[in-house]
Amino acid sequence: MQFSRFSLLICLPATFASSTWAQALEDDDAALLPAVVVTANRVETTIASIPGTVQVIDEAQIRSQSGAGRRLADILDQLVPGMAPSSGGMSNFGQTLRGRSVLVLIDGVSQNGIRDTARQLNSISPDSIERIEVLSGANSIYGAGAAGGIINIITKRNQGQELAFTSKLGTTASNRFKGSGFAYEGFQSATGRKGPLDWYVSGAYTQRNDQFDGRGRRIAQDTSQGSNMDTDTYDLQGRFGYQLDDSKRLTLGLQNYRDKQNTAYTKDPNNPDEAVAVKGLRLDDQPATRNRAINLNFTDQDFFGQGLNIESYWRKSEALFFPDVARGLAGIAATDSSTTVYGIRTAIDTALPAIGAATGNLVWGADLSQEVGRQRAHHYAVDGLNYNRTGIIYELGPDLKTSTRALFAQTAWEWGPWTLRGGIRQEWIQSKVQDSIAYGEIVLTGNRAILPGGTLKYDATLYNLGAVYQLNEQQNVFANFSQGFSLPDIQRFLRDVSSDYNIHNLNTQALKVDSYEIGWRGDWYPVQAQVAAYLNTSDVTQFYDAEERALRLISQKERVRGVEGSLNWYVNTRWSLGGSYAWTKGQTQQNGQWIHLPATRISPAKTTLFTTYQQSNYSVRLQALQLANYTAALNDGNGRRTDGYTLFDLIASIELPQGRLEGSIHNLTNRNYQALMMQASGRPPIPNAQGRTFGLAYTLDW
Repeated sequence: MQFSRFSLLICLPATFASSTWAQALEDDDAALLPAVVVTANRVETTIASIPGTVQVIDEAQIRSQSGAGRRLADILDQLVPGMAPSSGGMSNFGQTLRGRSVLVLIDGVSQNGIRDTARQLNSISPDSIERIEVLSGANSIYGAGAAGGIINIITKRNQGQELAFTSKLGTTASNRFKGSGFAYEGFQSATGRKGPLDWYVSGAYTQRNDQFDGRGRRIAQDTSQGSNMDTDTYDLQGRFGYQLDDSKRLTLGLQNYRDKQNTAYTKDPNNPDEAVAVKGLRLDDQPATRNRAINLNFTDQDFFGQGLNIESYWRKSEALFFPDVARGLAGIAATDSSTTVYGIRTAIDTALPAIGAATGNLVWGADLSQEVGRQRAHHYAVDGLNYNRTGIIYELGPDLKTSTRALFAQTAWEWGPWTLRGGIRQEWIQSKVQDSIAYGEIVLTGNRAILPGGTLKYDATLYNLGAVYQLNEQQNVFANFSQGFSLPDIQRFLRDVSSDYNIHNLNTQALKVDSYEIGWRGDWYPVQAQVAAYLNTSDVTQFYDAEERALRLISQKERVRGVEGSLNWYVNTRWSLGGSYAWTKGQTQQNGQWIHLPATRISPAKTTLFTTYQQSNYSVRLQALQLANYTAALNDGNGRRTDGYTLFDLIASIELPQGRLEGSIHNLTNRNYQALMMQASGRPPIPNAQGRTFGLAYTLDW
């Protein structure tokens, strides 16, 4: 298939973008930037041929944004226009994309589960990432979960080096440089190639200590979703490849990730008016995230004249939460969630016979997976700040075993300036719900009674159809219709019911989303730009009620619409500037009226700006993020008011004779504020976000 050389890089990294355009501006014969290829469509595809908003964030950009202690969620809220801001803690709860849930993949393996613990972006160290591909809009190519889009995280791997190492040490300090307010990080990788074998192994470690707000006060613990303070994180990665022959390759990927808190501080339970951190917490098992994965991939570029990809995977994710407030007669308990997923995916890329001047291909295949989910609660006896396990264990919803079978076919055709894409996916899902002890009845009466289980079946047929028209080598327009879906969070929904509840009364339809998008993108130096408008709709809604702190599954219409735009202008070989804007409006229909969705679903209008100065061996970038106020849901009685904020960051990098030194100042003006998700869903009193921080890191490639 022939592809245009048109490409688009939204929010290019300062170091890469400026140096690339500097060369282009100095060379009269310089061509356009090389075409960017993404893999989140199951096969390699150029951005220019995709009828939708696509963004590729490369390693240099990730590195510049990831000071010691910062998580992937913090990086994405700055760089992805349509993504809601980070909570600033362990969780990515409420960090939607275009007002819908996002499917997070690591090397193509889903990190989502039917029981959503909102730790998907807390499953990998930024130092382990080579690039991130973001496909906005509903998508079903990987199955359930991508109602708002896909974030495909590609881990680092051998780039052809016979033997190479990377070492990194970094630290972050609070505004007043308190000894207890430092964070430390270290990263070491080794990679090599010999004959048909190549390998890449790495280890990343981060230690976070106290964090302080804009007034210099220690930030109080978020006992709902989990905080960053006093956490230790490691991420061990391995990727091994073996070239069987000229066309066949076998790849093995391994990961072991853990993030665990160990703090003596928590939010003062005796102060209902202000979130104050107090010392004296005694809790042995504190919030933690654990992620282990194995991924075995076989590719054959000449499988009877076709391309073949077979991928098998296993993943186990565990998430432990803080013992939260008392729930009726069940008392205080800490949620302990575990999900094990394994499966196999196949895809065959077949060239189709030309029809006149039109050339096309068909990607088709099948997916099989099984997910086993368990969620328990450990009961605690609480005396002041002393938490002691009593040995009582609750089932927070029944155990689930969910089996999925799917068939899909995607075709793409190029005809002159046109690219047409269309496809279908058929999915069959069966969830076996085990008998359990109804937690909701324990809360109300203290009785431990059996909630009968059963088998729930779902199926979904999903379509997509889109077109790209190449106006010239520098710009194109696109239009797209696509469908995505998610499954009801059965464990969460059944957490609060009594033993006489019939699980077959649960709404057993998939939450299908229809997504429509039109857009334009241009790439001609010294300017790159893009704008898109979208609408996504559904007939079933599942959202979190921030006031009652309960999940709701309702058969009612829902619509989310918005616009996104971005601009990069390379003024000359040294200066560049740009920014992005995203506006979203989400509503649900109740009693014949459209009311606004809460900020746990809909991000207020977000604006980012940046300017970069680049010399041959150093660069400086000033960036800003501004979030608007959001009152629409409060006015409709469907959420809280959230107050906007503006944050500035200063980021610099210098190439030394040996190695590279990077520095950053995040929250440059030391703004005292509360993160959006804390305002929208945190348990009052709401803790403040982090104040000004200074970061410094040294990296040596050798």
